[in-house]
Amino acid sequence: MNITYVDLPWRGKKYAARSGVRWAHTSDKTPVVSFRAFPFYMATSAAVLEKEGHKVTILDALAHNLSEKEFFYRLGMSKPDFVVAEISTPSYSNDMSLLKDIKQKLGCKVVAVGQHTSALPEEVSKNTFIDHVIVGEYDFTLRDLVSGKTQEKIIRLKELPDINSIPWPARHLFDLSKYNEAFCDNYPNVQFMASRGCPFRCSYCNIFLMFGGRNYRFRDPQDIIDEMKFAMKKYKPKELYFDDDMINGNPKMLQELARLKIEQLPDVPWSAMGHTAITRETLELLKKSGLVAMKFGVESVSPLVLRLLKKGTTIEVINRTLKACKELGIRTHCTYTIGLPGETIESARDTVKFAIKHGDSYQISLTIPFPGTPLYEEALKEGWLKARNWDDYDGICDAILEYPGLDNKGLTEIYEIGQSSTYRKALSSGQYKKYVRMIYQESGVKGLAKLFFIRGPGMVKSVIRSKIKI
Repeated sequence: MNITYVDLPWRGKKYAARSGVRWAHTSDKTPVVSFRAFPFYMATSAAVLEKEGHKVTILDALAHNLSEKEFFYRLGMSKPDFVVAEISTPSYSNDMSLLKDIKQKLGCKVVAVGQHTSALPEEVSKNTFIDHVIVGEYDFTLRDLVSGKTQEKIIRLKELPDINSIPWPARHLFDLSKYNEAFCDNYPNVQFMASRGCPFRCSYCNIFLMFGGRNYRFRDPQDIIDEMKFAMKKYKPKELYFDDDMINGNPKMLQELARLKIEQLPDVPWSAMGHTAITRETLELLKKSGLVAMKFGVESVSPLVLRLLKKGTTIEVINRTLKACKELGIRTHCTYTIGLPGETIESARDTVKFAIKHGDSYQISLTIPFPGTPLYEEALKEGWLKARNWDDYDGICDAILEYPGLDNKGLTEIYEIGQSSTYRKALSSGQYKKYVRMIYQESGVKGLAKLFFIRGPGMVKSVIRSKIKI
């Protein structure tokens, strides 16, 4: 069989991210330095199918900035028997329109996968041009479909496979230069995953839909090291980034990975995404193994919001971890979201102030209650949702949760100041030097010209705006 995985075009957007990211989003600005998460599910599923002897093609319209015309031309040239598309909530209308066109033009089987389809499989399956909907991880369920072992319209993951039975991602099918982790200090870099899932119960998070629950599995540490060695030899990256949902979900396995890296790959710098509930002892070992930076999902500094969120951390733990990282020389990037249940204008201000003061860099979004999450169900029950359609579920546009007594206009203003302050943070922390270097390494003088003359004026305005007291 010929199988083509697609990351569909997203009409009318200068920048968009869907496959491989935890929350799909768009921007009205084109980035000056490439940042795109590697689509691991596509890549591991493709590796499974290749092992079975099928022909696999990857067509990532967003990574390659393809026009709709070019996308359909390339798709037609691949002559697919199956088209597999990851669907996101904010791009749902866009995605259904394109998949309908694919069905009409090519007549191939159309398979929808991803977090949105896992949350609402019945709704997605009502579209007559969708042949199959896969719920959850699709590495092996897609293989069973393509091989004719199942023909169900909605295919559900019956049990989680042994994570060590999942092959390494089929990176050779992708242009890895398009998948850069801008958080890293070095370019180019290659992305990895040491685990799948998260044991915590954050109410807004929809990643658990891919695993059928709050499951966490860590790969065999030696196999991870072997994959790192292979990638270093073949792709020659200057840094490795682990895009796990949380790499420290199994501290003993993570510590073993660090010890093996010290023994076998001592000089390779790496960075990772983790949870703030991590001990100093573990951080010290990770630093010794070559860890240079960590991302943390802080979300809020309000004790009430953190408790209602079920984040599994406290402001004391957050402060302790960020302090330890600073003392150990581990650079930190923190992510925040404002507008969670329990939020007030004052707590949103406190979160932005904390973000500006702590860590080396940060990003901020407005809370989006994705379907399938406890927050979405609560929002429906309480009447908090003011979204008109799925297009509104974009966390960097407008607040779509409206609580009694909370001024959304004021909340959005605080968010915009927080967003603007990320540039000031980059200047004050010296992180701008890294981005300038990365832009030059990737795009040369042309990239620097775009930074200074096209994006520069807007960045200056953002820095000025960020000085507004919140």
